[in-house]
Amino acid sequence: MGRRLAEALEGPSAWFDDDHLYRMVVKGRVDMTPEPSAEALRQLRLRHEASARLAQFYADHGFDFVYSDIVMGDDVARWLDSISGADVHLVVLSPSVDAIAARERGRGKTSYLDWFVPGRSLEDAIAALGEALDATPSRGLWLDTSTLTPEEAVAAILRDGMAASRYDRS
Repeated sequence: MGRRLAEALEGPSAWFDDDHLYRMVVKGRVDMTPEPSAEALRQLRLRHEASARLAQFYADHGFDFVYSDIVMGDDVARWLDSISGADVHLVVLSPSVDAIAARERGRGKTSYLDWFVPGRSLEDAIAALGEALDATPSRGLWLDTSTLTPEEAVAAILRDGMAASRYDRS
């Protein structure tokens, strides 16, 4: 959906997804889990720093940028506060657990498997990740996309000229 949002913006725009940075580590990658190792956290912070530098580069050259990732807790403010000289917006897509599970099953994705505990459901794994999201400061636009198509979600983000998603740095 991030790409669709970038395409809908009026001026020059760039989009990138954390998956690109995640897949760059081809040997020695350590995945995030509910109880991450020090190395998993280090690699997560490396991805966040790399993505912020890339975003800053494009912003410095007159582009709007859209970054798609799961960033939670204090990492949200750290990432957004690292961008200077640009209007910064935050959109948190927060569909229901059931909606996420149905989408994951439909796409055959395994994004939540590291959060999965054997003997528990995919919904339990998604709920566990959602608990981590609860620690995220509620700034910007939090959008329940449970029943929205990607096009409807983009329209909702753009509806008020993106005023609802403006990130307050205070």
